[in-house]
Amino acid sequence: MKKWYLKAIVQKIISFLPFRNRINFFFQKYVTKGVDLHEEHFFNKFQHLLDHLEHFSATNGKDQLKGVTCLELGTGWYPIIPIGYFLKGADKIYSVDISAHLTTATLLRCLEEIDRHQERFLAGLGAIDQERWQTLQDIREQATLTTPLNSLCERLNFIPIVKDIRALELPEEKILLLSSNNTYEHIYPQVLGGIVEKLWSLTAPGGVMSHFIDMSDHFAHMDKSITIYNFLRFSETQWQWIDNPIQPQNRWRLQTYRELYQQLAIPYSEEKNRAGNLAEVRQIPLAAPYAQMPEEEVAISHAYLVSRRPA
Repeated sequence: MKKWYLKAIVQKIISFLPFRNRINFFFQKYVTKGVDLHEEHFFNKFQHLLDHLEHFSATNGKDQLKGVTCLELGTGWYPIIPIGYFLKGADKIYSVDISAHLTTATLLRCLEEIDRHQERFLAGLGAIDQERWQTLQDIREQATLTTPLNSLCERLNFIPIVKDIRALELPEEKILLLSSNNTYEHIYPQVLGGIVEKLWSLTAPGGVMSHFIDMSDHFAHMDKSITIYNFLRFSETQWQWIDNPIQPQNRWRLQTYRELYQQLAIPYSEEKNRAGNLAEVRQIPLAAPYAQMPEEEVAISHAYLVSRRPA
């Protein structure tokens, strides 16, 4: 039995258990190694940070976030992007997730990795607030695993919120930078439209939404015997038996995201795609609706969707 199928079975079972997110974290950390903050994972997140900042700068003509309120969809375990926004001067950084993944341990692990790669990290970020950099160093020296998470977040202007973002109310806030990384693809189609619409409603005039989507089969990240298009061979009925609510995958292709934005009348300012691998797509007996899509559209594996609200 292939590794990906075993993982799917285990996660399906875990999804029915109490404290399923915590159990899944330990399963991925110690068995599949899927949540380790290894070097590749760290620099992938760091590149997303730099790309979001570039998309903001292209709209606002400034490299700094001083006076800016930011919002991240999908907090996850390691808040590299919010910490980057903090160092660039952001006043507040909201981070919203439907599940509570962030802990004191994962935040400190994140700071440890930033410190380990500080030369490359700082070179990539460019000008930062030096007092805030010192705050990171102070936290690393002073905090322990028993330090309350909220006290650390407060020092970083970081406000993690565990909630369905559709129910989030921030009436006084003018959010100029909204971003997500590897999040859209984990949201079920029946709720994604409402979430994207909510994000756009929170975007202030002159603001930017920058979302990175990984449209690859995430099981292929840990099982190299399958391609990143493997999950497109299954019908929707078959996929419902394989998929799980811990790490759901909606299997949307970029064409479908474009159609959603058009339906919601959200301007589509910029798109950056990875073309993917047509040869690998052609090896898969595609199920509907993928078999009816142009092969080039099916092959696109990753993309940034950038929307800019006029000032």
